[in-house]
Amino acid sequence: MPGYTLSILKMESVLPKTVPPQLGAESFSCPHCGAFAHQYWFRVFVKGCKKDNAPVVIDVETLGPINFSAIEDDNRRAQIKEWIERLKKHSVTYGTHQYGVDCNWEMTNVNISCCLSCDGFALWVGNKLKYPSQSAEVERHEQMPDAVRLDFEEAAAIVDRSPRGAAALLRLSIQKLMPFLGEKGDSINDDIAALVQKGLEADIQRAMDILRVVGNNAVHPGQIDLRDDKATALKLFDLLNLIIERRIAIPNRIETLFKDLPEAARKAIEKRDASKD
Repeated sequence: MPGYTLSILKMESVLPKTVPPQLGAESFSCPHCGAFAHQYWFRVFVKGCKKDNAPVVIDVETLGPINFSAIEDDNRRAQIKEWIERLKKHSVTYGTHQYGVDCNWEMTNVNISCCLSCDGFALWVGNKLKYPSQSAEVERHEQMPDAVRLDFEEAAAIVDRSPRGAAALLRLSIQKLMPFLGEKGDSINDDIAALVQKGLEADIQRAMDILRVVGNNAVHPGQIDLRDDKATALKLFDLLNLIIERRIAIPNRIETLFKDLPEAARKAIEKRDASKD
């Protein structure tokens, strides 16, 4: 089965290579989801705010309940529902409005890209990616769960200014990762102990404990001071990516290969394993 042999040989424990975002490029690794994906590009037009319509931050939590039954127009009701779903995924998204002829200012050297994979928008000023914030020294594993990704990206955005703050956020990332590994997520120490009982590899256990201990000491008085230790903070990002690779990405790749086996072979394997119980 040469096809399977080739696929298995490719399953080395290395982090996926990324294609850095570039202004005007048709495809690159999305700064939101990490997937190598096609990008749509948009020009930016602006409309002035009225005196009684000052800018505000809008999110799903502060938006409050919407009485959709009071919206008579079916198309408008559908547009608002779709906008809310987009807002749940990304804080920067778009709403649908008919502005008319007075929306005639176009920004110069300000552009927006949108990822085909996750619908995430990125803001460019000149040829620089300004949103979402990124650290050129930090890459995120493409299979990192969204709940973990948000804290990872926030940590990457502040690691230059606050290595200690980045370490604390990475500790929180490990805690949020635990439910994806089958644990409760209430106590990192207890969850690591439970994973060890289930056969967690010793090196991954140590990686988790490093993130737990260093991150905890970053916010509480202790023997570890990351105030000006960016180099150590950057190594913590690598550890989290390694944990994702070993505990999520590799099992996913193996499961995909297993499902590609002939059905008769899979059933024979399942029958063999069931007979051991």
